[in-house]
Amino acid sequence: MVDMIRAEEARQIAASANPEEEHAEADTLAENAMGWATRNAMARTNTRVRMYAKYGRTSLAVKFAPGELDGKGTGNSFYNDLLANSNTQVADAICAIIYNREQDVISDYETARLLNTFSAKAAKFVNDLTRMGYDVTVGDEAASRQSAALDDSTIIVSWA
Repeated sequence: MVDMIRAEEARQIAASANPEEEHAEADTLAENAMGWATRNAMARTNTRVRMYAKYGRTSLAVKFAPGELDGKGTGNSFYNDLLANSNTQVADAICAIIYNREQDVISDYETARLLNTFSAKAAKFVNDLTRMGYDVTVGDEAASRQSAALDDSTIIVSWA
């Protein structure tokens, strides 16, 4: 059986919703999109480390945020996960939130929640990798270590 809520529960949720709330849809989509994008970035890292190590590589670049210039429907894998689980307007608003730019799609309350979630998951991800023995580099100095198209959203994970 599909792991999904029953139709009866969905009807109850819809009946109790406030469709007049200005940011309700965007807030819900943003929360879902951020959850999937962070979860996918972590899961892909595990898979990619195994694959890269199998072929003798000793590091990889992980996109754990939309790039500063991502938006308008195009971007890195993290942005694409945001887009796939919401829509262009919400994905672009999340980019704006992460890079401290103005947006009016997502409510102030959800903006604070998204920033808190993103910051906590990014910090935990880097700390977990470090605890597991990986060297983790972030920032501009990371960009000079690989030939991949790196930007401010890149984390370099090394195991050699």
